[in-house]
Amino acid sequence: MEVHQHAHHGEKKNWKSYFWEFLMLFLAVTLGFFVENQREHYNEHLRAKEFSKTLVKDLQNDTAAIHSQNKSAETYITITDSLLNLSKTSLEGRNASRFSFYTRFVYWTQPITWNRSTFEQIKNSGSLRYFKNYRLLEKMMKYDAIVNDIESESYNHTIRGNLLLKQINAIIDPAYHHELSKYFLWSVDTMSKKTMEALYATNAGSLENKRNEIKELLNMAIVQQRNLRRDIDVTWKQAEKLAIELINDLKKQYHIE
Repeated sequence: MEVHQHAHHGEKKNWKSYFWEFLMLFLAVTLGFFVENQREHYNEHLRAKEFSKTLVKDLQNDTAAIHSQNKSAETYITITDSLLNLSKTSLEGRNASRFSFYTRFVYWTQPITWNRSTFEQIKNSGSLRYFKNYRLLEKMMKYDAIVNDIESESYNHTIRGNLLLKQINAIIDPAYHHELSKYFLWSVDTMSKKTMEALYATNAGSLENKRNEIKELLNMAIVQQRNLRRDIDVTWKQAEKLAIELINDLKKQYHIE
């Protein structure tokens, strides 16, 4: 009688085999996760760099806009001083024409044109997370807050400017106003002496009977002047300083030429 031995279908694994299989599987999953995580960080860095290139251009345009606004604001301040000095004289003849000339420009309400589209896109798309440098991100948020404050004051400036229209319309002769409407605040500094003298020589009529309107106009212009001085010395200066810092920081952080 033959004795048949049962064939073994496989050797039973010991705990070491299970351990090494588990370890290899764990390492493979961990490595895959690490590689994917690194790829995601790399892609986020690239996105942040692309955003930064556009931000740098926006900030450079902002600083140019601030310089232009400073120049116009300084002209406004000078014009207001000229109106105050002229108001102490008899507003007849040439003095009346000069006063009307300067009155034309106290309506100026031109705001700074900020370049905010890139930063708004970054905020609205949740892309702020791409910027890993906390101090840089903090500066970006601070700059945004300063611009918001400046825009709020600009809105108030426009409201006061609109309130000035009543006095301006009461003071300037329409025919003379039509002639003056060819010129704008930012062109006063470049206006030729010949042109200015010709405008001063125009008979704009006496303004002595409009002292009440002149008083109202001057008080509002003084408020505008005061706030513009603060903007030049404080808020616009802060915005420009922070914009320049951000330009330098972004270029350094993301190696932008």
